[in-house]
Amino acid sequence: MTVIAGIDVGNATTEVVLVADGRILGAGRAPTRGRKGSPDSLRGAAAVVRRLEREAGCTVSEARIAPLRAVDTAVLTLPELPPSAGRLRVLGAGVPTPGGTGACVGVPVFVNAAGPPPAAGDRAVIAVVPDGMGYDEAAGRVREMLAAGWPVRAVLVASDEGVLVANRVPAELPVFDQVDARAAAGCELVAVEVRPPGRPLSLLTDPVALGAAFGLDDDAGRDAVGVCRALADYHNALVGLFPDAAPARMAAADEPWVVTREGERISLRAACEVLTQWAPGAVRAFDAGAGISAVDDLFAVDLPAATEAATARRGSVGRAVLVASLGPVRARAGHAELLSELLSVPVNCPVSEPAASRRGALTTPGARDDAVVVDLGAGTIDVIGPDHSVVLAGAGELLTAAVAETLGISRAAADWVKRGPCIRIDGGQRYEAEDGSRGFLDIPAPASAAGMLAVNGPGGLLPFDRRHGTAEWRALRIRSKEYVVANNLRRAMRQLDGDPSQLLVVGGPAGDEELLGVLARSLPAGVAIGRGNVGGDHGPRYAVALGLALT
Repeated sequence: MTVIAGIDVGNATTEVVLVADGRILGAGRAPTRGRKGSPDSLRGAAAVVRRLEREAGCTVSEARIAPLRAVDTAVLTLPELPPSAGRLRVLGAGVPTPGGTGACVGVPVFVNAAGPPPAAGDRAVIAVVPDGMGYDEAAGRVREMLAAGWPVRAVLVASDEGVLVANRVPAELPVFDQVDARAAAGCELVAVEVRPPGRPLSLLTDPVALGAAFGLDDDAGRDAVGVCRALADYHNALVGLFPDAAPARMAAADEPWVVTREGERISLRAACEVLTQWAPGAVRAFDAGAGISAVDDLFAVDLPAATEAATARRGSVGRAVLVASLGPVRARAGHAELLSELLSVPVNCPVSEPAASRRGALTTPGARDDAVVVDLGAGTIDVIGPDHSVVLAGAGELLTAAVAETLGISRAAADWVKRGPCIRIDGGQRYEAEDGSRGFLDIPAPASAAGMLAVNGPGGLLPFDRRHGTAEWRALRIRSKEYVVANNLRRAMRQLDGDPSQLLVVGGPAGDEELLGVLARSLPAGVAIGRGNVGGDHGPRYAVALGLALT
């Protein structure tokens, strides 16, 4: 009996199928070791083959592998481009560690200023703590200024010690930290406002009140409109009035950029707005600051643009841009030779991954010969028709990165959180589901999980967030899947001739229980979309591995 091993080394998971006489003897998978195509990844694949041999009680006679190409998924933080607002400038917003509460407009003065307070009427003073000064010394200087009669009404701190300073000054002063002290001190006036968490700003979102506090004329008052709109949904912020109008900030020379097929160089920020409309392969090079890398395809998602369009509070997900770049195809011979040495059997590369995926996916009961197969992997989306295939960067791992960045959790936890609906633990055994229904847990949750969102994880209930409600997180999660997966799929579908009558989705992310519905809403009416059942018994997994073994 000739036993053939089909080996699919993926960006996140390695899958192996053993086949003899067209019959599946065994199937298994394991996390990919190292980078796809690396020697470690091939050693991991060989270990899965050996395990399946023992389980099936057989010996592999031949192995098959497709040419390998890796995808790199990165999270880049780009500085926000503030609106052009003449003499007004947002110096900070949404810092996580402010102290006190209140709002004030005043003259910025360094806390180490010597001498008695100025005789300039009743103008409030904003104490500025320079970089490098500890919180204890800073609080002492503020107390000295208050004792000397300085009308200190707020404090700006260069470090992240706003709470520590606020706890050591006698008055209930708003303390705003993580400030560029030199920039703040260079202003004619500054306006600072700190509100309790969850409460919106009042002064700094009211252009009429802010214009009056700064004494702006009509022209400058119009500039306040853009500043106030940019601060909606923040609960703390700092705005400075400079002596002269500042030029609009342009993209910095060291910001990431891409090169198109036509040789045009554009910033990554600008590319995010148009990548969904570009054909696959439109980006040929990418530079994130570590050197230029040639790519076959690139897909990027501006996370704030994606999530804030749902129900997220403005500024709650930072300024991250998620990038997936598809590298060139590696040489076939090197992978096959190393794997042959590890397994001591001949190893061939009969077809590409997309061709193998289609062959395996069409073993699904009810699959049509003219079906278009969508193979969702950790790194790529492969869209394979009868005569044409498209390979795009950006899939499961990009979605995992989006969830991790949005919630501030690890990617390991995000891989479970992204998969479907969650519950909110009310305390003890009570929970609330995303649809508003309530029930009781089979096992009481730990007291530390009270008030948190949770999903089923590898070891039971996995609490992951307490900043969002169930409905808000559902909206964010669905929106992320639309931007990362559905938008990328549409990019590929435009390369096919006409709309398919049937779409078969395979691959690890296809197991996501709500993804099929998200994709269906992005397709033309009349297109039947279904989840693959490879070999009639393995669900959406093992399509590439089985296709290789059957080729």
